[in-house]
Amino acid sequence: MPWRNWISWRKAPFYALAMMFCWPWLLQLFTFTHINERLIVFIVAIYANYFYFIFSIAKGQRLSDGVTPAHAVWLFVLSNIILAMVFAIGWHHFAVFGPPLHCLKAPTLLQAIYFSAEIFSTVGFGDLLPCSDQGQMLFIAESLIGTTHFGVFMTLIFSRVIFPQSKPKTPRKPKIDPTTELSHDHAVSQTDHPTTSNL
Repeated sequence: MPWRNWISWRKAPFYALAMMFCWPWLLQLFTFTHINERLIVFIVAIYANYFYFIFSIAKGQRLSDGVTPAHAVWLFVLSNIILAMVFAIGWHHFAVFGPPLHCLKAPTLLQAIYFSAEIFSTVGFGDLLPCSDQGQMLFIAESLIGTTHFGVFMTLIFSRVIFPQSKPKTPRKPKIDPTTELSHDHAVSQTDHPTTSNL
């Protein structure tokens, strides 16, 4: 199909990261009646975008058209930064974290980035915590990606080494029955040396 020529699985993960970084800023344009609805849409959109990012890497590696080792380094660094930033946008927008025992009513973007980096890197100092049920939902969503992203990414990138493709099997020669081969040789010998007829 002609449209397949426009798809480059080597560039698709970068497109997914660019899309992941851009759409959360548009969250404020949507109107929802309750914070839970906005939060659920935010989490589902992040996971859908993240699964597309992982799928694009896996598809490229399977087709032997995946990212090169040099691109993999940049892709891993960018994916960590963008994922932490995307969740930081959510923490800043929903304002569901703060010091122990109370929430920050108007957290700064720097505080949101700091708290998101703590969760994503699984390093918690205890100075900032989720302060509501919505904050706990967002915390679970980010921690699940943060704790598994490194392993999933490395497995996909090095899948050709870990799971090498099997070599194509050479076709086997058909087995010949010995009796058939002997009778064939006997017939050939009779053709080459015909018997003399009696005069």
